[in-house]
Amino acid sequence: MKTILIVDDHTMFINGLKLLLSSLPGYEVAGVASNGQQALDQLAETPVDILLMDVNMPVLNGYQTTFLVRERFPEVKIIILSMLADELSVSKLLEAGAHGYLFKNADEDELFEAFDTVTQGHVYITKEIRDKVLPAKMAQFKMDDSIKLSSREVDIARLIMEGLTNIEIADKLFLSVRTVETHRKNILAKLNLKNTASLVKYLMENKPFLDL
Repeated sequence: MKTILIVDDHTMFINGLKLLLSSLPGYEVAGVASNGQQALDQLAETPVDILLMDVNMPVLNGYQTTFLVRERFPEVKIIILSMLADELSVSKLLEAGAHGYLFKNADEDELFEAFDTVTQGHVYITKEIRDKVLPAKMAQFKMDDSIKLSSREVDIARLIMEGLTNIEIADKLFLSVRTVETHRKNILAKLNLKNTASLVKYLMENKPFLDL
């Protein structure tokens, strides 16, 4: 059972969200907080799998809290639940380390899809954002199915950015060197890049979308 901490300063919204989440199989609400500081305090006492959080809150807002949670509790997956739809807000939250972005009117099916996506190590961005707010960025990365990286390719991309050689990556992931070389070539081909240097540059520029 995956656990969720809801962070929002509107009690009525929290109550409605708890009711909605109670119907999702495999997930349960482990706690609620009304601001970022309360969330950090609760995480220090009781870790959870997913932090479902608003942006505009007192004490510590969503941007600040996202950064601090990634720094102190890197295993926690952060999904932003907001009505902000401008590119700057979304980009700032992803750059701070958020794993997902949903609107507050998300239905049960989308919540379930987002939870499953982020717990599997991927980033989930609601369709309205992908289609209207961040079309250029999403066209460059895996949210576009034509260049979607597999979970294994994402693992290897992380290690490439850390500077590991093919031999070191193979040893770390229990793969053959030839398999790693094949994955590296596939990553370059999917991202339309020519060499490792351009790949590392690309990964550095797009790491919020790669969940690095």
